[in-house]
Amino acid sequence: MRVKPGAKQDTLTGAYGGRLKMTVVAPPEKGKANDAVARVLAGALNLATSRVSVVSGHTSPDKTVFVDGCSAADVRRRLEKMPRISTGAQKA
Repeated sequence: MRVKPGAKQDTLTGAYGGRLKMTVVAPPEKGKANDAVARVLAGALNLATSRVSVVSGHTSPDKTVFVDGCSAADVRRRLEKMPRISTGAQKA
């Protein structure tokens, strides 16, 4: 997953080099962007936020996430149905 923190809105923007690309409003400090990644992805997958976690890339724009109870294929299948998702969260 490729993440751009400090964006204008939380959005899943689609594929990026075989990975998912996402923007989050949260800044890249004290884990705020990583928390936002879990929240946005969980919302897109209709899962509890506690089931999604960043497992590597905590300080990098390239992150690996774990989705408890879903295979990678299931996650891809669900997200492919949604070409662009915005949570509506925006910078003030």
